[in-house]
Amino acid sequence: MSGEGTATRLLLVSGAGGAGRTTLATALAARAAGRGRTLLVTVGRAVDPLLADGTGPFDHVHLNPVELLAQWWEGLSATVRAGRGLAGDGDAGGSGFDPFALEPPELTGLADAEHVLVLRAISGHTESGAYRTVVVDGPAFDGLVSLLTAPASLAAYLERVWPRHIRLSGAAAGPAGGSLAALLLAEPVAGLADRLAAFVADRSALELVHVVTGDGGRAARARDELAALEVLGLRPVALVLNRLIEVDGRFALDLPHPAVRLVGARVAAQDDTREALAEVAALLDRPVIEAAEAADPVLTPAAAAALAWDAAAILDAGPATVPVPDIRPNGGAGLDARYEWSVALPLVDPTTIGLGRVDEDVVIEAQGVRRRIRLPSVLRRCIVAGATYEEGELRVTFVPDPEVWPRG
Repeated sequence: MSGEGTATRLLLVSGAGGAGRTTLATALAARAAGRGRTLLVTVGRAVDPLLADGTGPFDHVHLNPVELLAQWWEGLSATVRAGRGLAGDGDAGGSGFDPFALEPPELTGLADAEHVLVLRAISGHTESGAYRTVVVDGPAFDGLVSLLTAPASLAAYLERVWPRHIRLSGAAAGPAGGSLAALLLAEPVAGLADRLAAFVADRSALELVHVVTGDGGRAARARDELAALEVLGLRPVALVLNRLIEVDGRFALDLPHPAVRLVGARVAAQDDTREALAEVAALLDRPVIEAAEAADPVLTPAAAAALAWDAAAILDAGPATVPVPDIRPNGGAGLDARYEWSVALPLVDPTTIGLGRVDEDVVIEAQGVRRRIRLPSVLRRCIVAGATYEEGELRVTFVPDPEVWPRG
């Protein structure tokens, strides 16, 4: 156990490729290690050279998604084959359906499964009680979105195509549908997906540290990324403006030399980024932490730990306030009642917003991502009457569905 008497804190370092996530995740883990036992988690096909020598004041685990997939498939295959009495001898039912004809070494990639298994490993370390802090060097932005949405998507797809009450009701139509092998395959996957969807949705368990560089165009991209994360119900605990070039009055930016012009352009771009991030930070009520470009290449965890930046501002920060849907009556009674369902999304471009309804959920699509949100019971008996985006809020109006609304 960590011995600290506090819950483990999970900090997921996010940002675009080239933003310096691995270096800052390593530096953050090194600082956190001074406060209690810390684990740094990295993900990918290969270990970053920065961490290859295994040094550092923290524990380090590298998650290779292909290896996780093979290990999981091997265990599940053995369980299913034992459950249907095959012991590896083929499909006893003679249906020709054998999902485990593929052997673990043949599995070179299965995206959603890989994401789910990476999250399972991260949640296992976080919930073990062995660490005060777990720092995860997250994937680049598109991979991060896939990682965070995979469990809920997988659970929803499985429930849609094969509802649990049907899976558990006995034999179903078709040789594969009613087989014990299919049941033993579906139930572990569904249970794991549901558990990890709840883990990702627990904002007290997962905090983002979003890293941005001052290069030209990064500010607009960062705002789009943060808006997409906001749609998913995530806000960063802090923003880090990384790899800043520091110049003073001794550096003459007006000299007519290509190298000087290059530095001048980068300084101007990072000043624009600083201003844009300050606006975003004010909307989110989160700090912006600046980290300078290292004078020498950062090749070891010790060099990362020596970076000059305010990591304490992250480690001491309170949890971010995340957008939670709100519902309020908007006049009328009975079948004439109106309700307004709203959620604050101040960073979102309203031209990207789309809405849908699937069973008891409302589906929000914006900034290139999609999120399903379970409606409160009163709105499940209503239909959508309209929607607006005002003052940074998405507001959806619901009216009773006369087909299902109780009559007085």
